[in-house]
Amino acid sequence: MNYLTWHYLEVWPKILTLWRNLILFPFYYFSIPLHLKTLFAPWHRQQTKTKRGFHLDDFLGTLSFNIISRILGAILRTMTIFYGLLLMTVVGVLWLVPVVVWPLIPILTLPSYLAKKPKKEEEVLFILAITRNDPGRLMHLLFKQPMGKFILSHLGLDGENILTPPIVNATQFDLSQFIHLTLPQLFYKMAEIYPSFKATLDQNNLKSEDVMRTALWFEKLYEKKEPSLILDLPRIKNLQGIGHNWAYGYTVELDKLSHDLTHDIPAFPLLVGREEEISTIERVLLKTEANNVIVAGEPGVARHLLVETLAYRILTGHAQPALGVKRILSVNMHALISAKPSILEVKGMAEELLAEASSAGNIIICLDEIDKFVSQGEGRIDLSDVISKFAESSIGVIGITTPFAYHKFIQTNSTLSPLFEKVEVEAFPKEQMLEILEISIAPILEKKYHLTITYPAIVKTIDDADRYITQTPFPAKAIELLDEACVDLVTKGKKYILTAPDIDNFLTEKMHMPLGDLQKKEAEKLTNLENLLHEKIINQEEAIRVIAGALRRARLNVGNPNRPIGTFLFLGPTGVGKTETAKALASVYFNSVEKLIRFDMSQYQKEEGLERLIGSAGSGSPGELTSKLADNPFSVLLLDEFEKADREIYNLFLTLLDEGYITDATGRKIFAKNNIIIATSNAGAEFIRERINQGIVAADLQKELLEYVQKEKIFSPELLNRFDATVVFTPLTEGQLREVAKLMLDDLNKRLSPKEISLFVDQELIRKIASLGFDPQFGARSMRRAITENIEDQIAQKLLAGEAKKGEQIQVQL
Repeated sequence: MNYLTWHYLEVWPKILTLWRNLILFPFYYFSIPLHLKTLFAPWHRQQTKTKRGFHLDDFLGTLSFNIISRILGAILRTMTIFYGLLLMTVVGVLWLVPVVVWPLIPILTLPSYLAKKPKKEEEVLFILAITRNDPGRLMHLLFKQPMGKFILSHLGLDGENILTPPIVNATQFDLSQFIHLTLPQLFYKMAEIYPSFKATLDQNNLKSEDVMRTALWFEKLYEKKEPSLILDLPRIKNLQGIGHNWAYGYTVELDKLSHDLTHDIPAFPLLVGREEEISTIERVLLKTEANNVIVAGEPGVARHLLVETLAYRILTGHAQPALGVKRILSVNMHALISAKPSILEVKGMAEELLAEASSAGNIIICLDEIDKFVSQGEGRIDLSDVISKFAESSIGVIGITTPFAYHKFIQTNSTLSPLFEKVEVEAFPKEQMLEILEISIAPILEKKYHLTITYPAIVKTIDDADRYITQTPFPAKAIELLDEACVDLVTKGKKYILTAPDIDNFLTEKMHMPLGDLQKKEAEKLTNLENLLHEKIINQEEAIRVIAGALRRARLNVGNPNRPIGTFLFLGPTGVGKTETAKALASVYFNSVEKLIRFDMSQYQKEEGLERLIGSAGSGSPGELTSKLADNPFSVLLLDEFEKADREIYNLFLTLLDEGYITDATGRKIFAKNNIIIATSNAGAEFIRERINQGIVAADLQKELLEYVQKEKIFSPELLNRFDATVVFTPLTEGQLREVAKLMLDDLNKRLSPKEISLFVDQELIRKIASLGFDPQFGARSMRRAITENIEDQIAQKLLAGEAKKGEQIQVQL
């Protein structure tokens, strides 16, 4: 009975459906419904109108041209209809044979029935029946399945390690308990209980959950796989068939200044997760009036890919039937503007293009950065009146812009705003990125670069993009990271399997920041971080301790990933090493003192200072602080003389210190999750000196100083509590000053080494420089000036006089 049910109720209906679709395919592929509807329409809408007044020759010429245009169109359409009907008849007759024969040959199809692939819900039962409670045989059969091969390749596993001895005793397993599982669940169970499978996963730092998720990835790809065109009647009906554009006009001039999106296959045509936005755009474009859309979203949220996906749906027959004949033309507005010398001529040319598009009858205009062409200012030109005419026509306009630009330039335009419906495109949440990369991105990149992208590599891409690429939203940052990592792997040519460590290695090279598993050398560096910092900083034990702890937590991923690596307030007199500590930190952790971003906060006062920091929405000028943070996502941000900043500016830093981001004047979030933020202040310097002279211990000094700065209203409790630590820098003792002098003299010798000379340094020279460079008010800061004036000048004079020879030590007199 199962066989007869399959033969008559499953296969035969499919043959009948196939027969019907094969007959109808020529009907729609030759555009027979459209050609019958437009049989006597002018060829490509080519027709002329008579001039004003009656002129016989003009009347006869116009009449003859229009008649010829219609006759030409009718002839070509009739021929196309004839060939379509002829092919329908031939195919229908030929395929009538299997339709009639199939019911008559039930016994002959039995081998096909026995060889057929089981249904999805029957797969596990079928496999278990074959293996007969033999786990070893089951494992061999599982990994011969397409899903099994996919799991091996996309987890980077060697099947031989899983399937080789030790031999498993079949009596240890009762496979009958698995008959109700799905195939992915069966793989998961075997990963849990089969020893060699479990051991292989452990060796590769994988879990049984990774096997399950990779199996589900395979299922999702299989489900998203489109059926053959010949089995999909709705797609056949929506195809752009032969002559689908004969009833629509030419756009010769518009084509010169635009790009036809419906003729191109986008890089990633199967964009999942934007179905609602695409449906909204389709609905608006089908309206009779105000059929215009503004796609508003930040760069990186796939605004352009959204429009390209719509164009691809039109090309492949997946869009609404009424959109099936449409062409989406992305107009190069910059080329249009540069084509004419004056704005009046630009507007005149634009109106000619509008007339051409309207006459064609199947055009949708796409305008990228539409806000720049409906407003005035630097880099902008106001073509609002022309774009309004486009929007008021029936052609349909898709504008692309940012939410800020929409609110500022379009929503406030009383003429344009009612003509457009806004479709807001938000960044994808991190949780949705797995499906997007698995379905829309990874298969395309695998095919493009001829490699395999493992499941752990996809997970790592999402995690790293979320944590380390902060200025670009999802999905762009994940797509770009995965794409660039594939290119990096192929370029190096070592292997063609992209793994999670490959993602970390690529980001480490690109961003010059250590990621991934700790290597021995880096582990030693982190362990001895205090000693490394003390090679550059004298005293200040507490500062070095809290900084080193923050860096270790960040590198080992045990800190809060949504806050900066560390935020510190350094309080102390001038010249005790606050700024030098920040420099040392940039040099040791970020491998370059160039990774120090320094702001003198005394220069930022009141509203003007705030605008300089975060930018101005009115003028469009970027902020100095926000730009530096965006350009240097891995750096030390030093806020010097923090107490001298305007009180209103303090509020700006509350969110930055606590939540790791700052909002610029346009409303864009600038993240500082991978920065170290240090604020320095001389506030309470005299208080520190007094209490140290009185013999106060360090712990009590910090407590009293914090009470002092709050009592004097220098810093508010709310601001102080935002810092991870407030560190008091104490004045340097005489012995510590000599250590500072030695560090500076050693640094001078490093600078002299390319000239193959050196300075003779002894304890007497160190003592004299420490004495000359010490200033009770400025601490060790004047020591560098003392070295410049008393030592470097003498060396320069000896070099000019030829008294300094290569390889010798120079002695100076103080």
